[in-house]
Amino acid sequence: MKAFIEDTLREAGRMALALASNAKGERKADRSLVSDADRQVETYITKRITERFPDDRIIGEEHGATFTAEIDGQRLWAIDPIDGTNPFLNGLPTWGVCIGAMEKGEPTAGGMFLPRLDEMLLAVRGEGAVRNGAPLPQLQPMEIDNQTVLLSPSSRKRFYKMNFPGKSMAYGSIAAHVAFAATGSGIGALVDRPYIWDILGPLAVLMEVGGGAFYPDGRPLDLRSLAAGQKEENPLFFGLAENTEKLYPMLEIIPRPKK
Repeated sequence: MKAFIEDTLREAGRMALALASNAKGERKADRSLVSDADRQVETYITKRITERFPDDRIIGEEHGATFTAEIDGQRLWAIDPIDGTNPFLNGLPTWGVCIGAMEKGEPTAGGMFLPRLDEMLLAVRGEGAVRNGAPLPQLQPMEIDNQTVLLSPSSRKRFYKMNFPGKSMAYGSIAAHVAFAATGSGIGALVDRPYIWDILGPLAVLMEVGGGAFYPDGRPLDLRSLAAGQKEENPLFFGLAENTEKLYPMLEIIPRPKK
């Protein structure tokens, strides 16, 4: 499973790089960006999974789901062909390809490949996580001071107030934020209302180093609530529970205008 995901991520990353110079962005209905490169890469990944695991379900950001009804216990794959389309289109390195698999609401395997950084993160449940082939250590408790890093969305300034004394950083990719949280590069990541394809791949890595996904009241995320392509309606914290719980009191959510 790990070798299959790694090979697929690496080839999809090569494809995205080859398409990058001529990629053109367009707006989707939700005003987010998409390019033809996103669609071509997702088609490639979907074909690979379908050929290898024909009985599994697949859901992707650009092409949607390959199933019409959820079958309890059946494995689900979630694909984000290019998470961070804005950085991708603007020549920045903080974008990547994400693949994740889950069963019964739990990640079983997944990873993220950032081609311009040649950074590969992979995990299989119960086997630990690796970064470019080297084992990732378990996350450790962290104290907060003025140099502590929190990975957070650029939209935070519009929809959240965060009384955080450290450094808030935004890289334009939800998946990259979750992946960097798994490497211990910050105390955690604050993510604004993700879809399952944004998070399943890197969340598999994060959970293998002791982390998880939590609502601002401390409840863990149930991935089954997103399995049919629903958008999460609340912000989530990703990281070691002992660390993320220090962030909950710092967050104030600003009500969004009703459409």
